[in-house]
Amino acid sequence: MMVTYRRYLTGKQANWSRRLRAALMALVAVALTLGGCQPEAAAPPQQNLPPRPNGTIPGAESWPRSFPNAHGPDVQLSEPAMRIVALQPNIAEMLCEIGGLSHIAAVDKYTDYPPEMARIPKVGDILTPDYERIVSLRPELVITSRGTPADVLQKLRDLGLQVLGVDPQGLDDVFSCMKMFGRIIGNEQVAADITAQLQRRRIAIAERARAAAGVHGRPKTVFVLSLDPIFVAGKSSFIADLIEEAGGEPAISVRAAAGEQPWPQISRETLLSAAPEVLIFPSGHGHETGAPNGEKLPTQLRKDAAWAQVPAVKQGRVYVVDDDLITIPGPRLVQALEQVAELLHPTAATQATPRQETKPDER
Repeated sequence: MMVTYRRYLTGKQANWSRRLRAALMALVAVALTLGGCQPEAAAPPQQNLPPRPNGTIPGAESWPRSFPNAHGPDVQLSEPAMRIVALQPNIAEMLCEIGGLSHIAAVDKYTDYPPEMARIPKVGDILTPDYERIVSLRPELVITSRGTPADVLQKLRDLGLQVLGVDPQGLDDVFSCMKMFGRIIGNEQVAADITAQLQRRRIAIAERARAAAGVHGRPKTVFVLSLDPIFVAGKSSFIADLIEEAGGEPAISVRAAAGEQPWPQISRETLLSAAPEVLIFPSGHGHETGAPNGEKLPTQLRKDAAWAQVPAVKQGRVYVVDDDLITIPGPRLVQALEQVAELLHPTAATQATPRQETKPDER
């Protein structure tokens, strides 16, 4: 099982952006052994952290609160968390989406979305967090993924920190996490409104895709994380679920003793024999492996005699999708669903109602 991360593998998720590909391969190595930095600049002045307004607690009558924890026992909070360390990019994205930007005290070094993250302190990653800096920021909560190594979790707890684990596997889980984060920061109604809006958009896209698939069929589709070595999205991955919701048929299934593998490493022969009708690659693909990227990819594949016989290559259905959209299990998966639906059924009207760009007010 691979380990969670932003452009990443969560227990079942992956992101192969160029800045994180090397880190991902390290995570794979950790997972395969069944296991679980450089110091940043000095922390910013404490006054830059969000103060608790007027000493009051929003919805004080409903506190303390308990939150389900992927790392073990539920986490108890006596009041809204005003200073949160988000140790995965999708966690920061979900918090920001529900108006929680001012609650983020620090993020992992790979987080760069939304753009406001550029001014937020960076504290390493889930494998090598900067413990000293995390403690100096006095967070009331550290949120990370279920794939965080056990020794990292223990060290954070030994330092007296509350650690909450989440494990979103696709849009349903993302929306659940966003609602829970709304409860954590006291922004429940904003979180409910935003997730309802995203769900309506998702349903509209899926309904159009389903109608198109009923007319044109479901093309066999493979999402290729990497060509060297070859990692793909298996049928139990959240990307396979997204492909199915977008009107396609995930074409790769790999079983092992532990069950269906979400992110299997497969041979070239296995991929070619699957005869995919559509191939989708993440936009960061190829930077470290030397494989072709972007517009060069279809041309390069056609030059290979074996690849040239694959239906997707023969029919010109090799596509590149923004890796940040499709490999980070966060709110932007809705945009990924829309893009994939348009690629799988280009003649269908799969465009849903545009998303409102205005972010919710902080509450």
